[in-house]
Amino acid sequence: MYLQSFTIKNFRKFGDQDNELQFVSSNKINYQNRDNITQPLVSPSSTLIIGKNNTGKTTITNALSMLSENKLSIKSSDFNLSYLKKLIISYIEAFQNDKNDSQKHLETPKLEFRLKIKLDDLNEDLITNLSEFTPINDFSRNKEIIINATYALKEEANFLQQVKDLIQNNRITSENSDSGQSEHNIKLNNKLLEEICKLLDHRNETEYKLSFTNNLNREVKNFSLRDLLEIKCIKANRHLDENVLSNVFQRIVNSLFTKNIKNNSEELFIDEITKINTIITDTVKNKNDSVSGILGEIEQLNHIDMKLSGNVSKKDILKKLIKYSFSDGDDYIPEDQFGLGYINLVNIIGEIIYYISSYEENSHRSRINILVIEEPEVFMHPQMQEFFIKRIDLAVNKAIREIKPDADAGDYMSLKCQIIITTHSSHIVNSKIHSSSSFDNINYLTLKNKCSKVIPLYDALFIQDFSKKSSQKTGQQINPKLDQRDLLFLKKHIKYKVSELFFSDAIIVVEGTTEEILLNYYLEKEKELRNYYISIFRIDGAYAHIYFPLLQQIQIPCVIITDIDIKRNNTEPCESTSSEQIRSLKNRKTTNNTLKILCGIEELNDNLQYKEISNTYIVFQKDPINKQYATSLEEAIILTNYDNQLVIESLKSTISTEMFNIIMDNNRINPNSSFEIQKKLNTNGGKTKFASTLLYNMITVTANTDPDSSNIIPELPQYITDGFDWLKRQLENDKGK
Repeated sequence: MYLQSFTIKNFRKFGDQDNELQFVSSNKINYQNRDNITQPLVSPSSTLIIGKNNTGKTTITNALSMLSENKLSIKSSDFNLSYLKKLIISYIEAFQNDKNDSQKHLETPKLEFRLKIKLDDLNEDLITNLSEFTPINDFSRNKEIIINATYALKEEANFLQQVKDLIQNNRITSENSDSGQSEHNIKLNNKLLEEICKLLDHRNETEYKLSFTNNLNREVKNFSLRDLLEIKCIKANRHLDENVLSNVFQRIVNSLFTKNIKNNSEELFIDEITKINTIITDTVKNKNDSVSGILGEIEQLNHIDMKLSGNVSKKDILKKLIKYSFSDGDDYIPEDQFGLGYINLVNIIGEIIYYISSYEENSHRSRINILVIEEPEVFMHPQMQEFFIKRIDLAVNKAIREIKPDADAGDYMSLKCQIIITTHSSHIVNSKIHSSSSFDNINYLTLKNKCSKVIPLYDALFIQDFSKKSSQKTGQQINPKLDQRDLLFLKKHIKYKVSELFFSDAIIVVEGTTEEILLNYYLEKEKELRNYYISIFRIDGAYAHIYFPLLQQIQIPCVIITDIDIKRNNTEPCESTSSEQIRSLKNRKTTNNTLKILCGIEELNDNLQYKEISNTYIVFQKDPINKQYATSLEEAIILTNYDNQLVIESLKSTISTEMFNIIMDNNRINPNSSFEIQKKLNTNGGKTKFASTLLYNMITVTANTDPDSSNIIPELPQYITDGFDWLKRQLENDKGK
């Protein structure tokens, strides 16, 4: 059996929508008898929970632990703030007058959770702990078993009466619409929220109860999740304690002594302890007689003699049994000389070894084992994060082997547990996706209207038919359906850049090197954008449609900057040899798949419009610049800044002197030569050299002390500026929410 999903309602940052997390089933982890593990061990049983800071990752593990431990210490801060505010509005509307029936249908603060349990092996799973939630004769493989858990007030009537007194004493009115609230009522609402929070925190006035119901909303008495869920949490080690490694391996060795020693545990060290205590007693005998004699002099009558003796126990020995040090050749280095990243990695591995060493074999038959690893990336450098999953695989494989070192191959212990990893590390996202070759089992957390929003990701999501989705602006249908090759490319490409997208405030998708090199510079100059984490993602071609399903799911503002890619007519020379400028789009077509698939544009005209699709805005060279249609960012920069000295100097350093003399006209670039320049830059790495030279010139000129030096910085083409302006509006709107 395994935990298929977990729904969190009105707990901390979670509201009442988009709050269901999906988990992968637990596969048996068996020892692999080879030096290099080629098949992943951990990934098939692991679920990744990713998101930026403060999106609710830790809340999930806290909620699971709270339920499994039957905790009743609920605080006002455990309730979602927006939820409490909605309740307050309903209380004000009900209690502003003295109607006797005003309390009948009022909801009191409650926390709600739903667990979906699935059976995956009817021959192994023992259903004793689940019999109250589904009839015995109704159990079947892959059947969902629903467990609803609710934290509610024990005395609801008493709570509502106190709220009523608060409202009527403060004379709060019903002028609490979204608009037109009086300043007086706003202050009273805030005061009421503060008072209700105090009431929810008052232990003498407010008590909570935890109840469980089945899918028919019938309460199940005398049930405890502790019997069904066994949760081990390796918490993020933000403040590493002194001797943390010695402590974790101390627990491992202690477990080995108490679990695996063949001798009876009660007789462990018994002879040694007796000898130690005898030595201590003999050593302190003289001091014992001396102190006893002094006490006798002070108090002659009713003198009580004193005795000092050894008192070492087995518990004392095991408590300080291990000291951790690292061997480097012939030298042994104490743990306090290690780097924090190494200590954290070894600490996590040590905790996993302890978990395995204390794991009860076959326990998965009657309960769900869950191992949570919180933010393992703390203190680790990127390369260590990148290979985290593989390192864990190696450690788990070795630890399983060492539990029964003398066993035959078929008798090694097997581990069956669900592994949950929470992280905001793009490198660990890479590690997970590449070790499992899948987007499956990733829960992406973001914020919407100040509440956590869960977006489950999985491969099928990106290859399903998107043809029914439509643009918000035009209603035109789009069909960016991925085939298996596209999906494979997307999964492989995530190693290089895509994983950063999950943790960005906004995304700019560009086609080539010039955009990637130059746009970061211009972003730094935009005061409305430079304080956001905006990831510029280069796709090396018009492939934005491949990333569109992923971009839509993560719902981060995204600008796709693409080229119009005008197709040459059959009667014209091919693009590689033709230097003809394009001054009209009439009867022209595009070869750009992004425009064709996402924008529904193939036939071009002189009245093209950008495309906005949900969180995505697609911009391109839709308008002429100096009467010419640009075919690339380089050409658009040249046409926009044909008389700019930095652009001229950069071109001069990039192309041949002969070519440079041809394109110049009265110390300006001839706009009619823009496409010819574009073709020249398109060979022998000319684009990269031009962009790098231009960036160097811009950086060095702005370092000049002349305050007017910034005036000669080239202007961005209008379509890029339009994309930036859209991004500013989106981020400002998100900030307002």
